[in-house]
Amino acid sequence: MMVTLGKLLRQLCAQTPLIVSPPDDLPLSQPDDLMHPDCHARISDTIAQAALSSGLSFYGACAFGEWLAELCNGNPKQVIRLYLLPSWDALAEHLPQIQCGVAAAFAEAQRRWGEDRQKEGVC
Repeated sequence: MMVTLGKLLRQLCAQTPLIVSPPDDLPLSQPDDLMHPDCHARISDTIAQAALSSGLSFYGACAFGEWLAELCNGNPKQVIRLYLLPSWDALAEHLPQIQCGVAAAFAEAQRRWGEDRQKEGVC
């Protein structure tokens, strides 16, 4: 199965209000393609832009984008790492839990760094 970066990010963010539109939709033939040197920045930037458009402060959007990029291509903590999946077909087994985690992280980012908090001067 062939996946593009945009499709993957939309799947991961399916339970959030984010509208994910990467400027160029990188094809990913295998999960380890997420280790491509430019992939981390593309994910982080794409998600940060979507989060800004959804009302997060600049700091919150950047933090959330970086967090999701770490989920995709490396994190020193004991969490699922998408680049270690044996194939894209294996994503289906983990996708519901990942989507819930992404939605919970986005909700927390909104709570901490949403526009209302920025107006109060808390960032």
